[in-house]
Amino acid sequence: APVTAGGLLRQAREAQGLHIAALAAALKVPVRKLEALERDRWDELPDATFTRALAQTVCRALKTDAAPILALLPR
Repeated sequence: APVTAGGLLRQAREAQGLHIAALAAALKVPVRKLEALERDRWDELPDATFTRALAQTVCRALKTDAAPILALLPR
């Protein structure tokens, strides 16, 4: 399977044993927005700016490098 931004975010979260609901609560973001991000369903998110900001926030929370993930996101 091709590497996607959502896939990398999901791998990073799962590697830390963090449930998506726990991450959503910590970030004060609806679970469905994180699910859309992890599933690369950009059409379910408000816009590219929001998507990139959410991805960066998730990376910060997971203490993972955002650069490779942001490179795979829509501009």
